[in-house]
Amino acid sequence: MHHQMHRGGPRHGGRFQQQVSHETILERVHHNLYSIVGEAVDEVKHEEDKWSQSEMVKRIVNYIYKGCKDPDLMTKSWQDVSVSVVTTAMHSYMAACGERPWFYQLSLGHAFTSAVWELLQGSGRARANFRDVQEFVMQEFESHLDKSLLTKAMWDAISSTFNDDTIRGKLFKAVSATYYTVLDEILADSRPDEEARKVERFTKRWVESAMGRAWTSVEGSEQVLTPGNVSRLFQNLIAPFGESHEYSCIPIMFIETIGRPPRNWKFLKVTVTEMFRSWKEGNSSSAQPAKRRRKADTSANEDMEVLPAEDADEAANGSHAKEEADAEADGEGDFGEDNGRDNEAGPHPECTSEEDCVGKPSENLVRHMLEGDAGDVYCQSCWESFLSQNATLEGQWEDGENAGQMYTPS
Repeated sequence: MHHQMHRGGPRHGGRFQQQVSHETILERVHHNLYSIVGEAVDEVKHEEDKWSQSEMVKRIVNYIYKGCKDPDLMTKSWQDVSVSVVTTAMHSYMAACGERPWFYQLSLGHAFTSAVWELLQGSGRARANFRDVQEFVMQEFESHLDKSLLTKAMWDAISSTFNDDTIRGKLFKAVSATYYTVLDEILADSRPDEEARKVERFTKRWVESAMGRAWTSVEGSEQVLTPGNVSRLFQNLIAPFGESHEYSCIPIMFIETIGRPPRNWKFLKVTVTEMFRSWKEGNSSSAQPAKRRRKADTSANEDMEVLPAEDADEAANGSHAKEEADAEADGEGDFGEDNGRDNEAGPHPECTSEEDCVGKPSENLVRHMLEGDAGDVYCQSCWESFLSQNATLEGQWEDGENAGQMYTPS
């Protein structure tokens, strides 16, 4: 179906048509949008439990239509028209519908292409090639969706790691602000490298850049940004929607063929450990970021609900870091079929029981729930030992295929 998008030659005997009024063009845009958006909504309407199908169509059409109403669009290049229409419409669309269950499934690329094409057709200027316009508009639309999903994933990962809203906001700024800078650095490096190595280089630079920025802005960073919390944060960024969901904040271009790293990725723990050790030793290349030296208010920190962390002193210990670095050199930091071969030795690194942990690093984690609030996190073995002593405890799976679900004894 062409939806009145005239893809062929000029409409009038081989000559370009006279410029049509903006109002007339908008009427065509509105008419076409109802047809195209209606077809797209039909594919996802079953996921909407609040709005009727006609209400969904009406809302979405209006968002795109409003993006076409600027009269200055009639004098801009086709690329600028495309960017302006998509950006303006997506701003309103994402704000109103970004949390709807169908948001990332609804395909509106053809609807945006139709709107842009009608504006170009009625401008009286020589027209661009339809396929060029379509490809450009589709990419612009997908780019907005990708950025929106990445933002949601980052926020979910941070919220799963820290409970304080002020800390969450500052961590989000640090994580998001450094993401594209680091990505550009890696992409600008023309050295040939395996995808797995690119993932490692990106992750290492992102951890160091983001945490260096966060250290200077988070109040009481010594208590908040511990090795355990930093490791847990980036584990959550690797799999922000749980192990069963394939999405990752690691750029898709690096993991499209090899898949994302596992949650218990050895390389990540080595990176975090080495960063804290370098900060402690004051190495010039990665010294602990300077910040205003203000004594922490311990009474305020007592009310700050930060999820449990590993002991900072242990993580900063030189001999411990050397053992991790040696393991990395042996290849155990790779993600692949050999990634978990050392995972059965010792306690779980994220279990709050620490040296008293009776579980293994390969076990899933359970978070203690206190009247709906998130408490400490334990490996499955430790949690089950607690349950044997107090059957009224409530917990929620922290990771694995049941992540987010309440723990039920087998």
